[in-house]
Amino acid sequence: MTNELTALRENWTEVEPPSADAQAKARAALLNRIADQARPAERTKPRHRRLPSWAWRTGLATLTAAAVAAGVVAVGGSGQTPGEQTDYAAGGSVAETFELAAATAETEPFTPPRPDQWTYVELKMVRGKIAVDKGQATSETTRSWQRADGLQTADLLDGKLQVSPETTEIPIVMPPRDYPTLAGLPTQPQALLDWVRAKAAPGKTDHDAVPYSLISAMLRDNVLPPSVKATLLRALALIPGVTRSTDPVDFAGRPAIAVGMVQDGWRQEDILLDPTTHEFLGSRTAVVKDYTTPEGVALKKGDVEVELVRVAGKIVNAPGQVD
Repeated sequence: MTNELTALRENWTEVEPPSADAQAKARAALLNRIADQARPAERTKPRHRRLPSWAWRTGLATLTAAAVAAGVVAVGGSGQTPGEQTDYAAGGSVAETFELAAATAETEPFTPPRPDQWTYVELKMVRGKIAVDKGQATSETTRSWQRADGLQTADLLDGKLQVSPETTEIPIVMPPRDYPTLAGLPTQPQALLDWVRAKAAPGKTDHDAVPYSLISAMLRDNVLPPSVKATLLRALALIPGVTRSTDPVDFAGRPAIAVGMVQDGWRQEDILLDPTTHEFLGSRTAVVKDYTTPEGVALKKGDVEVELVRVAGKIVNAPGQVD
């Protein structure tokens, strides 16, 4: 695992942080919003297409329906034991953390894509014991493209670009991947959370586990308008049971804030944010209770079974293009 993590560090593509002016505006927006609110707990609530091939190849479909639906796959340990999380006091609560991330997102420069352009997302995946048990690679880079009108997709599989046939109408999938659907999502956090809940898998006993994973996947797997990204982050703050790490965790060789929730009693789905800019970095699945998978793989508390690092997200002119 050391070699894979080293490779991640060596191949990490640094993202230029927001300007000082953008960060100042984000912090000012956060302080203004907090000043207008009481404590987070007392706030008034604001008014199938197939999964990508790489998602199925992770070998983690047996973990949970939520993990599969959201593309959440499970990785080597960090400096902090997963699950050791707490709500911060005033100045560092979960709500304030997501609000700062949302305010920062609102300052990001963005030009909506033309219908004939494509959104490109690159992820670095590091996998743990389940992948080893199945003889799979413990590290992988995935590159995928989605045409902005939602009628065509492409993936780089085994070094070859595979472009799907063009459809005549936008496929209905959850979480959505097409830009028209994403750009048309509700702009109020509570309304957006209600929409995701209504679309989540029916019959799930843990009502908010699937919505949480779906929102995480929407942030990770798409190129979003700033207003949509900000609303998704604020919607996460409305989900009960979400907690924040007491200290920064190690995420692919860099510090990160982990904000997550325990699901199914044994695993924690974390969203990782930059501790300085609060930019979304990726996600991970951590083991918070000893657990044996249906295949007999023994997972131990403290294991991080998957890290998904968002390396790039941008608008390009054609599938296969990365710049």
